[in-house]
Parts: sequence; structure tokens; C-alpha cells
Amino acid sequence: MIIKKVFIASPLFNEKERQFNEEIDLVLKHAGYETFLAQKDGFLYKDIVEEMKKQGIINPEITALKLIYRLDLYQACEGCDATVLNMNGRVPDEGALIEAALSFRSEKPLVIYKDDSRSLIDGKDNPLIIGLTELEVVDKLEDIPKKLRELEHSKKFSYSMMIANARNLFKDYNPKTKDLKKLVEIFNAL
Repeated sequence: MIIKKVFIASPLFNEKERQFNEEIDLVLKHAGYETFLAQKDGFLYKDIVEEMKKQGIINPEITALKLIYRLDLYQACEGCDATVLNMNGRVPDEGALIEAALSFRSEKPLVIYKDDSRSLIDGKDNPLIIGLTELEVVDKLEDIPKKLRELEHSKKFSYSMMIANARNLFKDYNPKTKDLKKLVEIFNAL
């Protein structure tokens, strides 16, 4: 797969977040990628509601939310070839997490970026998030394009492969036995 356009899944609710998003965007563009960055290419809630009111659209607040959702859904699942999730912050942005999960489920390459040391479990992040990339997290901006290029030639972290592995691990697993040794043996054989 050739990656041409990258979805940037990131919070954008204050000036510092938006500035950092621009840095990610710039790194990707310098590497030759097109991007979808919601703060530039999408709808900003306040702006779209104001414009809808000017145009006499009924229920602009609800309509704006529906349009924002569908635009992000389209870009994450079909409009872009890959996603970069900015996971900085102790609690990652919930919308960015959904966008990353949608991209992953759509079999799109995913890069998780985080240079923030705050985490959930003894210096590690939530496995349900970083598991989407088999626990691989990029911590330097300049490494994002390198990781994308690596993923262009790999199906290593696809949804199909991971769900097949999970099925092989757990279809016959009985949690009451707590036979972790056998579980790890099966895992290592995959």
C-alpha cells in the first residue's frame, strides 16, 4: 500500500494543542504526505454553527455535530490512507482515540506518537490503545514519516491479523484455570 494522505488524530481545543498539530502537519508535509488536519481541513464547531445560523439552517448545533462526525468518519476510514494519533497528555483526547480506532478497524496503517511521560500503568499506556500498534509508540516527530514508510510495506498490525491472533489465543481459553504458561506458549507460537 502506498500512503499518500494521512489523518492527524489529535486534540485541538486550545492554542498549544493546535500549534503542536501544525508541527505534526508540517513534518508530514515535508516528508511528502498530504494531510487531513481537522483544525484546517475540517469543520470547527463554533464557526460552522455561526455560518449555519447566518444561512437560516434549523438546529445548527445538532447539524454541526453530525457533519463533524461524518467528515471525521469519512477521512479516518476512507479519505486518508493512514492515521497518526497524537497521544500526548495523561488522558488522550477521546475523539482522537475513536478516529484512530476507526482507522485501525478500516485496516489503515496507524502510528501512535507520544513524547509525554505521563501514563497509566507503571510508565506504560493503556494496552487497549497502544495495542493497536503492538505497543509501538513513536516519541520523536521526525520518526513519524519513517514509521509510516515502514508500515507501507507491512500488514504486521492489521485488524484482521490481530483479531485472528486474539481468536487463536482465547477461543478455548478458560479464565478460571489461570493457565498463563499455556497462554504464553500459544502466544509465542503465533
